[in-house]
Amino acid sequence: MRRFLAVLVALTLVGCGNDPPPATGRFGEVTSAVVVVNPVINQGSTTTVAPGAARSGVQFKAADLEPVKTDSTGLAVVEELPTGTVQLDFNPGTYSFQVVQEKELYDVVVVYRDGAVQPLFPPVRYPLGGAVVEVEPGGNIAQAAASDNTIIVLKPGNYPGNFELRAAGVLIFGAWSPTEGPLSIIDGNVTVLGGSNRMRGVKINGRLTSNANNLSVAFSDIASATITGNGVSLLRNRFTAGQATVPSSNAVLVDNTGIP
Repeated sequence: MRRFLAVLVALTLVGCGNDPPPATGRFGEVTSAVVVVNPVINQGSTTTVAPGAARSGVQFKAADLEPVKTDSTGLAVVEELPTGTVQLDFNPGTYSFQVVQEKELYDVVVVYRDGAVQPLFPPVRYPLGGAVVEVEPGGNIAQAAASDNTIIVLKPGNYPGNFELRAAGVLIFGAWSPTEGPLSIIDGNVTVLGGSNRMRGVKINGRLTSNANNLSVAFSDIASATITGNGVSLLRNRFTAGQATVPSSNAVLVDNTGIP
């Protein structure tokens, strides 16, 4: 492993079909947000918010930037965001969230219906404030993530699984290809024990298990999962074995495939 100072991660976001449309979030290079509008709410979610019908072509404006429209899956990428309070203006209807630091990435999931905008869960922040470590294929992810608030960048390749994440506030980013999907593959199980951990754009060939609070997993391929913590959000993941058990009292599952 080595210190990864100039962070630039190309993130190809998983859609709802077998061939997800690519979108880039230039984490570490430009301040950006991935906005998902009116997602499908999966079974197991505890939210009572009902999404609107419109997904494709929903237009909104972020701060003073040019308006953007969602693609056919309800996804839009907004770049060059200012720091501070950022308002998404759907005209009518607005929603605001905080951008803490330049060059960070945010996942923002909202319902838009009847001229009102409402978040399904708080925006997921991918911060740059902690230590950033690049892990080579075959490297020890658990060792790299031994300290709280570490950002782990995985290069394309295979990584040994069957490890525990005990630290809190850890981010794990995988490498992606627009044509091949996830290129950072964890061969085995992953057990999350620390709170407020986030995973994005990885492939786990085994079972993801967590009893920790505030876990976020987005745009990942996972064979199966058992998640019992509170404050859980699962966004646009593909469960390749069709198994995900989320008996949480506070969980929101949206746009995931391979589960109801």
